[in-house]
Amino acid sequence: MAKVVVVTACDYRHFELGGELIASLRAVKQRDFAIGFIRIGSHELPADISTSVDHTAEVANDRYHTPAIDGFDVSYLGVKARLPELLPGFDTYVWMDGDTWLQNVDAIHQAVAAAQHAAVAAACQADANYWARPTVTNHTIRAYKLIYGEEETRKWAMFPMVNSGVFAARASSPLWKQWLDELSLSRRNQNGRDNQFYSDQIPLHRLICSGRISFHPMRAVNNWLVLKSQPIVDMKARKLRAPSVPWEELNIVHLAGAAKETEYRMANGGSISFRYSRIAEFFGL
Repeated sequence: MAKVVVVTACDYRHFELGGELIASLRAVKQRDFAIGFIRIGSHELPADISTSVDHTAEVANDRYHTPAIDGFDVSYLGVKARLPELLPGFDTYVWMDGDTWLQNVDAIHQAVAAAQHAAVAAACQADANYWARPTVTNHTIRAYKLIYGEEETRKWAMFPMVNSGVFAARASSPLWKQWLDELSLSRRNQNGRDNQFYSDQIPLHRLICSGRISFHPMRAVNNWLVLKSQPIVDMKARKLRAPSVPWEELNIVHLAGAAKETEYRMANGGSISFRYSRIAEFFGL
């Protein structure tokens, strides 16, 4: 049987969110995957993480010795591109950002299956339910320009963004080396500049859109961006669903950006947070 690990990472500032993701993974009955956690920095792990994961690794954080940079620690340190190195011994790696959580284990099974058909499997930031949000944002264009310059931005930035918050890849995939090389290029391109930006998503997008690695798209329900479309709260089934026919169950909920702290209005006039802890309490799970 193939060995699968679901991995996340964060530093002490995000242990609470990371703990909620891990709780959602632990809630899976007859779990057929391992749970891995990569600690960034040296702060001691809280018990709700250390006692709930199967495998751990550590990455030192030298980010704060580099002045005037923006972006994300996980990206700056190249954590996602190093999963087979940091947690060796698995056939397929499924990554979930610390601000995601699992509602339906079908997401893991679909991600693993999709990863067998390409170098990487992930969801695009495009879906019929995202119609009220721009497909290409000013943030994307700005990030592309900071990392790659004007010419590369014109080539690739208008393609729908591939969200690196949830992805899957085989241990043998060409993804890992090429992604790590691309992240190294990003650092070299920006070395010594006052205005720097670090992203693993933009380099991954460039690799995919330029055809340097193969890509298997996953459906949006496997990485639902709450900021782009508010889920439907199904009280009877105690599930979150996509807000259009056929009201599909969301498999992975992604609280990117302000969605972590936002209280959303419900049809009955109340409000709700889509944090895992709040949803579990709300539904009595």
